This record gives sequence, structure tokens and C-alpha cells, in this order.
Amino acid sequence: MPTIALLDGHSLAYRAFYALPADLATSAGQVTNAVFGFTSMLIKLLGDENPEALVVAWDVRGPTFRSERYPEYKAQREKAPDLFSSQLPLIREVLDSLKIRQVGVSGVEADDVIATLATSSKRDGWDVVVVTGDRDSFQLIEPGIRVFYTKRGISDTVDATHHWVEERYGIPATSYVEYAALRGDPSDNLPGVAGVGEKTAAKLLTNYGSLEGIYDHLDEMTPKLRENLEASREQVFLNRELMKLVRDVELEVDDPAEFTRQPWDHATVLEVFDGLAFRTLWERLNELGETGGATPGAGGGEVLDVEVVTVTDPEAITALGTGRMTIEPVWEGEQLIGVVVAGPGEICSHVAVDKLDALAGALADPSVPKVLHDAKPFVSAILQRGLEFDGLEMDTALAAYLINPAQRSADLVDLASRELGLEVDSVDRTEEATASQGAFDFDATGPDLEGAARRAVAVQRLTERLTEQVEARGEIDLMSEVELPLVPILAAMEHRGIGADREYLLELREDLRARLADLESEIYEAAGEPFNINSTLQLREVLFERLELPILKKTPKGVPSTDASVLEQLVDKHPMVGHLLSYRELEKLRSTYVDGLLPLIESDGRIHGRFNQMAAATGRLSSERPNLQNIPIRSEEGRAIRRAFVAAEGMHFVVADYSQIELRILAHLSGDEGLLTAFRNDEDIHQATAARVFDIDAADVTNDQRRTAKVINFGLLYGMEAFGLAQRLEIGRDEAQAHVDAYFKQFPDVQEFMQGIVGEAKSTGYTTTLLGRRRYLPELASSNFRNRQMGERMALNAPIQGSAADIIKKAMVVLEPQLADLGAQMLLQIHDELVLEAPLDRIDDTLTLITDVMESVVELAVPLRVDVASGRSLADCKS
Repeated sequence: MPTIALLDGHSLAYRAFYALPADLATSAGQVTNAVFGFTSMLIKLLGDENPEALVVAWDVRGPTFRSERYPEYKAQREKAPDLFSSQLPLIREVLDSLKIRQVGVSGVEADDVIATLATSSKRDGWDVVVVTGDRDSFQLIEPGIRVFYTKRGISDTVDATHHWVEERYGIPATSYVEYAALRGDPSDNLPGVAGVGEKTAAKLLTNYGSLEGIYDHLDEMTPKLRENLEASREQVFLNRELMKLVRDVELEVDDPAEFTRQPWDHATVLEVFDGLAFRTLWERLNELGETGGATPGAGGGEVLDVEVVTVTDPEAITALGTGRMTIEPVWEGEQLIGVVVAGPGEICSHVAVDKLDALAGALADPSVPKVLHDAKPFVSAILQRGLEFDGLEMDTALAAYLINPAQRSADLVDLASRELGLEVDSVDRTEEATASQGAFDFDATGPDLEGAARRAVAVQRLTERLTEQVEARGEIDLMSEVELPLVPILAAMEHRGIGADREYLLELREDLRARLADLESEIYEAAGEPFNINSTLQLREVLFERLELPILKKTPKGVPSTDASVLEQLVDKHPMVGHLLSYRELEKLRSTYVDGLLPLIESDGRIHGRFNQMAAATGRLSSERPNLQNIPIRSEEGRAIRRAFVAAEGMHFVVADYSQIELRILAHLSGDEGLLTAFRNDEDIHQATAARVFDIDAADVTNDQRRTAKVINFGLLYGMEAFGLAQRLEIGRDEAQAHVDAYFKQFPDVQEFMQGIVGEAKSTGYTTTLLGRRRYLPELASSNFRNRQMGERMALNAPIQGSAADIIKKAMVVLEPQLADLGAQMLLQIHDELVLEAPLDRIDDTLTLITDVMESVVELAVPLRVDVASGRSLADCKS
């Protein structure tokens, strides 16, 4: 039977946009990451499937029956980024050049168009392949209809059949929509049943067949499950109604034969691809032939032919560590089960994890160079086995990050395809879902040694190419002296973890629950009746209909906004609003931090978080599980959370925080005499700024004037102008402009520096930090005014924030080897702050060491200053 491929245009474009770096751009500055990724997926589909017919369905702007039926449907979604929206016409242009049909119906989602075409095509005797990143399409699966589901990135897909759905979810595909209704879909703003996870939902449907069957047998459920199901009855049935795809949309054309692929014009397509600078994609496409017929090597690149030999003899294993080692870990879920070491001639050696002790000496030897892709998880895994690691010469993921710091994915499959034209099988390191992109956990299918070997060879081949690119960008010292040595340090910090007081957190949770209950009563009393505080719909009715408060802002859906900025403006209008803000703050602390931290405390009484070295384009580290960088510091509630982190017995925390490092970097870079003098004299910089801006003696500066100066000092670092300053200070725009003018009059070299750095970034396309880190800013060449403004703000901030990030990273690299003699160890890095743990009798020595290292790690035109403190808990270390 002939095959028709039905592509969800927006879904695939979004996947590509968030999978590839935003600095993929034409020479004119047009960002093309979404176009590149979409086109790459399309070419692979043409090669793999060679469908006789193909059509791309697009969402068309406007209300749908779902949003009219349920105003909260997708209401939480933010407007698509301009950088994404500007690429949709380019994707359409690519499709037009390839003579691929596109469809869209006003008021109808692309899912429904696809469902209609899938149904009619199957009826007419066609095999159907749906290509999408949306799980809702699983309900379409049946014999003759498959779904290519993009799991993550642009090349990691699942060929989902009705057998796959039954194996993966334990239900037939015909029950998927009811399964999803029970689970809910946060991406569509559809809540599920509390406490009903994947297994429970599948079990309920297996036992009772349908939602009606489940609700007809509530008396057979446990009390808690019955209560949760009953509370969500209306929502669950609404979910099913909204999630069910429409199969009878009225289309101008629904005959699959009308979508038969046509030969495309070589010159036309070449012109389009040349304009987008898609050289490698053009080569891949050209190999398919004029109509895109399938050829060997469907992706258009070289398919590596590797050989894997399992080595068990200890002497032979040890011999693998006598020269440069290109290592690819072999994973089963999150467990390391072995390594593959690339050798000459694409012959690779596999060593099982229980034989790794024979490589212990080489792994720990700094003179034996190691090459990996995303090395930190591997280093963490061998630390857990009691082995040591040193000598990381190259991490191809880190190198790719330095080359393209805005990239959202360090996926080796995509990198090898883009840089080398290699087809590399994807071997997932973990089964963790990427919730923001709709990914699910997938069961491990066992080790794929050939896949690991192909990855190892790809890393081996990438090393030279990426090293040349890093060197050409002037970042080789940054990579070799800061980023690479930092990898094992971060792995060790994750391995050590930080102590957490479980009993204290349990007590804090009960306290927060009691305070929330009191606030809930106060809110109900002020509102005049009870309602669901966490329901945006009900809150909107209470605020703007019952209480008749003014509507200050609307969401993109056109409904009144209830976000924090609105509530803060309404706080004086009605007593309920203040209670509501307090409730939200406490509820966030309870749910995000208290309830979030408790499950993360492991059997050793410590939380072993993860540090992300390749997340921020500025070079900053971030953390997850938990995200410690968002814990409020100055509020009493924030201090209550920090109190939960406690040092080990016989130890205290030592905390060192760079004082105003970004302003000191600004003084150094700008060379402004006013800033230089203030910092060299150790003056209070905000007081000194206020004295100059308001033309008064420093001793006469009031708290309000110092606060104004502080907002100006830090606001300018982030490109804040008079309008933003007026909002922050709640003053008129003219007054705010007068403050800005006064500031630049007193600090003229700052203004000159800011203008110069933006101008240079426009000329070169990037900014550079003190240690040479580049951040590319294609937004500066955008035809969109807002994008250019955003690029200018990033150009102002990136060299300063990036330099601060580089400095503290370098301090960590210098500090780490000196801590062992003191019995101290590094635990956390939170922006400009380091957290260590040290023996009680070595606290003073540790404080001295960390101060000396952090203040001398780089030489600036002004002194670096570090605020240090120690204490039993993190709260004790903050004033």
C-alpha cells in the first residue's frame, strides 16, 4: 500500500527551535535553528520512509472550540518567541520549494487536521505515518497508522505502533485519550487526578475499561483514590472531550492522492538552501534524488561501520590506558554498566563496569589524556564506585557549548551530523523526561555496544575539528584552564552533596500548612465565600466580577491577568489581595522547597544536587534537583529554608561571596575614574553613587537615595533605561531620565563603554569576557526592533555577567586542590557564592585560604572583595 506522511508543522518547528543553538544564522543575521532542524528532520523522513504523499499541517491563529469550551485551555502558554515566529515563513518557503503541500484551517488545530487526514487516508487504503512531538496523536494509532514521535532533539524518535503503545503504557491505543484525561496535560493547562500516575491510570482502565466504568465503580477504590477521582470528575470528563482529536474536519482537500509528492526544481531549491546557508542539508537532500527517493544511508551522512571487542583480561584492560583514551560510557538507565574505548581503525574495546578497577590507575592519572562527550555523568559514576578521575583533555560537549553557547542541546547525534556528516545511533544516558518538550520515560532495552562504539568514534573524530574551532575563537585557554578542570570538581561536589535536616523540614512543613490554612480562612472571609484559590478561573471571577476590582492587564488569550505584578498593584484595593500574595509566597515555599527538598534527601542524610555547566549562554552555572539558586535569601521564609541545610558533625559551613563583583568588573572594563576611585577606597559604592547623582556629601545620603543609586547601578548592567527605572522606583519617567542623565554625567566613561561595547558587538556579532568567552548575538542584526533591543541588552550584560562567571569558576579550579590539606571540601556554587564544609578546628585557616584565592584569582584595576562567614547552617552564614 502507498504511504502518506502527515507532519505537525508547529510541533516539529518548536522541537527544532529548542534543540539547536540560536546562533545558527545567515550572514544577514536571520536566525535559522528552527528552519535547519525542521528541514533536517524532513530530509531524514524522506530518506527513511520515502512516502508517496506528504503534507504539513499548521495551526492557524484564532480561537478554537477547545478554548471556547474551556478558556483555561493553553492559557498559561507564553507568546511564541519572536526568534521562533520569524522562522515560520522560512520553513514554509523551504516546503514550497520542495513542492510539499501545506494545510491549515482557521479555528482548527493542526492535530485535528492530521486526525482527519489520517482517518480518511486509512479508509482509502493508505498506510499513514504521523510525525509529531505531541503525544495526543497516540490516540490515532492502529494497524496502518503509526506515529513517529520526536522524543527529544531533532533526531531521537520513536516509531510508535499499536504494539508499542500497549507495551509502553499497558493499554490499547484506543484507550490513550482516557488515559491522558486521567493523567492531565500540563502543557495544555489540563490538570489530572491527584495521585494518579501512569501505573494507576493504566490499571484503572484495564480493570474498568473506560472513564464511565471507573466512575461507576468508585466504591471499589481506596478512600483516598475515590476522593481524588470524585474531586476531579468534572475535569477528567472535560479533559477527554478536549483531548479527543476531531476526525471529520471539513477540508478543501482530503484525498491523499492530492498530496502526492512532485519533482522539485533543482535551481529553485538550491537558491532557497543557499540563502539559508544550508550547505550540508543541500548535500543530504541531493543524495535522495530529484523526488527524494530513498538511498542507502538515509540521513545523507556516513554510517559508521564499527567493531566492538569485549575485553576481560586485566592486563589487556590496563593496556587500554597507556595512551589517549576516547571513552564512551555505556548506560542502563542512570547506571553505568561499562565503557567503550575507541581504538584505531574503528575497532573499539568494551570493558564491563565490574572490570573497571583494571583502569583505575589510568583514570586517575593526569598524564593520561581522556576525551569524552559530556564527561561529568561518567566522572560522577566512577566516583560512586570509589575510583578517581583526572586528566580530562577534551569534552566535545563542552567544546560545542563554547563554540555555540546559546545551544540548548549537546546531543552527540546532532553534533556529529552537523559537523561531520556522520549518522550516529542515539543511546540515551537517562530515562528522565524532558517535561517542557513533552518527552516520556522510555524503558531501557539493554546496552547497545555498537551504538556506544559509533558514539566513541564520533567523539574521536570531533575532537580535532572542535579544538580548531575553539582555538580560532580564542577560547582554548578558557577551555583547558577553566572549563575542563572544572568538570571533575563539579562531579565531586555532586558526589559529596550537602547535609539536610529532615526533621526540621517536616516541622517546617507543618508550620507552613498551618499558616496557609489561616491565610485560606482570611481569604475566604475577605472574598465573602470559599473558592479554589489555586484555580485561575475562579480567582478571576472573584477579583473582577464579585469584588469588581479594576482589570489592569490581559493575557494573550484576552482574559484578565492574575499574575503577581497585577496583584501587587491591586494590594491596596482590597484586603483579600494582600492575603493572596502571602498565600502564594508560602505555598511556593512549601511546594517547591519543603516538599521539593524532602524526597531529595538520600540515605546518607545529604542532598546530591546536579550542576549544569552548559546551560547559560553567559557561562554561569545553574543547579537542579534542587535548584538552590532561586531560594530567597533576605526574607525570613528564605532564611527558614536555608536553615534546613546543615553541616556534618564536627564541621561548619564556610561561605564566601564576591562583593559587587559585576560593578567591579564594570569599573575595570570602563576605566571610569569615579568608579575606580570608589572601589579603590573601599567606599560604599551605592552611597558614593548617590552622593554624585544627587550632588551631596556622602554623609548626607538618605536610605531612599542610596536605594535609588543601587537600582541605577545594577539596572544599567542589564540595559535598563528610564522607563524601567521609573517602574522599579515608582517615579515619573522624567524624574527617572533625570537620574540616568545625572549618573552618566558623573560617570561618563561608563556611558562611553556601554555604547562602545554594543557597537563592537554589532560589528563582530559577539561579545567577549575577560577570559575570552564569546557570546554570539544574532539578535543585533535582526530586522525586528524588539529583537535588536534584546540583543543590545544582552551585549551590555554578557561581558560583565560572563566575566563574573569565569572568575568564580577559575577560583574554584585554583581552590579545590588546596582544600584537602585542611580537611575542607567544596559543596555548592550559587552565582557569586561558594559554600564549603570545613572541620571546626580549621575554620579560620579555611576562611583565610578562600579569601586569598578568590581575591587574587584575577588582577583587575580595582580590588576584588569577598564577604566570608561560617556557621552550622546556611542561615547562620547570612546576615
